[in-house]
Amino acid sequence: MERPVIHVDPLTVKADGPQRMKLRTCLGIVTCDKVDVTCNNWKQFPVTQKDMIWEDIQVFQLNVECCCNML
Repeated sequence: MERPVIHVDPLTVKADGPQRMKLRTCLGIVTCDKVDVTCNNWKQFPVTQKDMIWEDIQVFQLNVECCCNML
């Protein structure tokens, strides 16, 4: 299965293009499923759970253009 390509605007760091709603839906589902509602500090969130979330997000191919020259 081919991963949907999501383009991310480097200036706004927001997804754009036709697949952005799929990404948004996926992130919402993953967040509700894997992040406790009482979590208020991402740095204290267990690394093992962060890794599981990252694996779920990998179904998408995120394309972010480098904006290093703009800094």
